[in-house]
Amino acid sequence: MFFSWKKLVFPILILLLTFAILSYAENMNDTSKTDHSVELEPVVVTATKTPHRLKDTPIITNLITRTEIEATGAENIGEVLEHKAGIIIHRDGHGDGVQLQGLDSEYVLILVDGEPQVGRIAGKLDMARMAVENVERIEIVKGATASLFGNAALAGVINIITRKAASPVSVQVSQSIEQNNTFDSRGTVGLQQDRFNGLLTLSANRRAPIDLDTSNLTTTIDGYANITGTIRTEYQLRPATNLLFSGQYFTQDQEGISENDSIIYDRLGDIENFSGSLGIEHEFGFGNPQRVSPTLLTGKLYATRYDDESTVISRETKKTSSQNLNIQDLLKGEIQFDTTLWKKHRLTLGGEVVLENLQSQRIEGGERDIFTNSLFLQNEFRPITAFALVIGGRLDIHSEFGTHLSPKLSSLYRVTDDFRIRASYGQGFRAPDFKNLYLNFTNVTSGYQVLGNPSLQPESSHNWNLGVEYQLTDSLLGRIHMYRNDLHNLIEAERIGKSVLGGSKFEYQNISEAYTEGVDMEIIIGSIGGFSSAVGYAYLRGANKITGLPLLNRSTHNGTFKLAYLHLNSGFQVDLRGRYASPWGFFDDGDKVLEPQELAPSYWIWNIRAAKTLFKSLKASIGCNNIFDFKNPTFYTFVGRSFYGGLSLAY
Repeated sequence: MFFSWKKLVFPILILLLTFAILSYAENMNDTSKTDHSVELEPVVVTATKTPHRLKDTPIITNLITRTEIEATGAENIGEVLEHKAGIIIHRDGHGDGVQLQGLDSEYVLILVDGEPQVGRIAGKLDMARMAVENVERIEIVKGATASLFGNAALAGVINIITRKAASPVSVQVSQSIEQNNTFDSRGTVGLQQDRFNGLLTLSANRRAPIDLDTSNLTTTIDGYANITGTIRTEYQLRPATNLLFSGQYFTQDQEGISENDSIIYDRLGDIENFSGSLGIEHEFGFGNPQRVSPTLLTGKLYATRYDDESTVISRETKKTSSQNLNIQDLLKGEIQFDTTLWKKHRLTLGGEVVLENLQSQRIEGGERDIFTNSLFLQNEFRPITAFALVIGGRLDIHSEFGTHLSPKLSSLYRVTDDFRIRASYGQGFRAPDFKNLYLNFTNVTSGYQVLGNPSLQPESSHNWNLGVEYQLTDSLLGRIHMYRNDLHNLIEAERIGKSVLGGSKFEYQNISEAYTEGVDMEIIIGSIGGFSSAVGYAYLRGANKITGLPLLNRSTHNGTFKLAYLHLNSGFQVDLRGRYASPWGFFDDGDKVLEPQELAPSYWIWNIRAAKTLFKSLKASIGCNNIFDFKNPTFYTFVGRSFYGGLSLAY
């Protein structure tokens, strides 16, 4: 006798809805006292590298708060981002890659507390290996931001801001269990005493390999077991001087199976990543009540190492068919000075030195270095309270590609307190990475070969953005964001023949000019009787300017939907989320026209989660991901319907 999870879907949905209605009916009078409007008061730093209230920042910035992160029940950053309008997460064998403004993961700069993350595979930085337990908020700046952040920020920046301790002593532990042998364990210890603030987090996750296509033994999604530990501390040396330290360690073992021409291979992977940052910040004129805005000097040192060892073993011979170890190191020093001139100008001046090193059997010579010196300058001019103009630029001196200047112009005009318009123009560039320049790799299980090209030129872009934000009522906020990217010297892997194993041989080349343009829209309804909701829609089109072929791996239409209920007094909440993607180009047979058989199908994915606070410090949660069991292993790695439950204890 077989048990079908499908029989439980609608009873569980009805149970959750009934629970919500009863809780609402019993406490309606109390709930009315806790209603709140859409919050626009959080402070963000990424857009200008200086603190601004979200509604006052001159550059279009999206924010995901800690409350939103917890409401999703997400295990990692990739699962959080996919619920935000205009942000697309593409999952494949290389992990969760993020797409902004129609540009893939390799054009998106990922930061943690302002520091760059390394360990990209096939250009993709896997967002699934970033835990959420220590995250306070996520700031997203869409569009070219090279004027402040330099290389690899053509599509934008995602800055993950970690948490501080919020009470003298705090302890929190949680455990969740999901189908597919998935376990998620987390723990946090916080300490805030006098001049010291520290937060330590630990998380461990495990999942068995998943095979969605039973026609062969190849696993669709590799199994993994990982551990993440992070620490963030601040110490006040003097009233005007703070010492900052943060560190992270991540380790993960992976396993999967590949089958090629009846030959079965076991794939094993071992990843280690650690990073540390030490900084000091000093405020000049501290305690002077006459100062308009503080003058700050900040210095930081940052180091990170990413080790990725992969092994392929033939089951028949028990011999190693291939083995590779990649070791990537990055060392960065940065200094930044912020001051106010003539009361209306906020000046930011800074410099960076970055050294990158890669050791790998897959690159020519086995080891390479890249060295970059950078200077950046920005002036924020506010002649009147309602208007701000930001002019900035960055000069990068790259050891391989010489000097590159990236300017940017941004503005904010507040028509009324509730109606804001933002516009910007910026240039971005992306220097070819180690892989593009020096790769020499042959996949033994598939037979293809990829070669680097030392003659490549940097990719560049011209980016325009226009955003309008209107607070229609205390509980209704609308946003619209339009953009255009014109891209030059795009790097793509072109087929140049056959490999020695009989597969295709590819080489990276500058071959195309392209564009992407679109609009992101979002409507957010704040709490009304405990209910809140959000609807997002993103329209995108992009094409190769030379051939006219639409850019692959991009849906024209994407949508997000959220409906939530929260009752503070009873501690009950339920959160329903959906996301949609229209068909997208999977491949082109060479005629430069995408035909129906070359498109991946559209999808809707729906998730629901409910949580209830018990005995003040204990919270229980249950949920279901992919409610309607959408699966299509030819194009997607969605695992199908999956139920989970968890407990969280906070002190």
